[in-house]
Amino acid sequence: MNKFLCVIALLFTGVANATIISGDFRTESDLPYCCGSFGPLVYENLNATVGAGDELTGANFVSNPDNWNGGLVFIDLDPTTNIITLNSQDDFDFETFTASISNIIFDAGEVITGLSWISGNLTDLGIPEILSFTGNSVSVSYDVGSGNDAFNFNLTQAQFQIETQSDSVAVPAPASILLVSLGLLVLVGRKRFNA
Repeated sequence: MNKFLCVIALLFTGVANATIISGDFRTESDLPYCCGSFGPLVYENLNATVGAGDELTGANFVSNPDNWNGGLVFIDLDPTTNIITLNSQDDFDFETFTASISNIIFDAGEVITGLSWISGNLTDLGIPEILSFTGNSVSVSYDVGSGNDAFNFNLTQAQFQIETQSDSVAVPAPASILLVSLGLLVLVGRKRFNA
């Protein structure tokens, strides 16, 4: 019976998500359509440890070649739920905005398999977010498109869910776990009956 319990425990260990421990956090705000540009307003925090509050804040300023005002959005990543929260800190106008997290490191072998919107929108126009991801990075963008009015940040937040899975062991589906468990119970029962 102890062997049976060990096998069941091993099957269920693949179900737990690994924790995100660090990544490179970056935001870019720009006005490329109306005003030309020498480059976006950039905030960046490289190799940031995840889990102790906001990973990107106003303290992470990098460059602002066009001297834009505003464009500050804090990024918070919850390492246990893999939820990203973007918090707009001002209501200045822009035409493009991108928040990204790259070089994401997990405490165990995981890869990113999806990114989805949960709630909120950073823009007063309700522009749909553009989501993209790779195995170790995610990106959330807003873009009004050429010829349209600029959006204003709206001093609110938006949340997004990072989906992951193990990059080495396929996670068994609950039905598979149930079938394997049932089969093991039958084998253990037969062994006892024959003894």
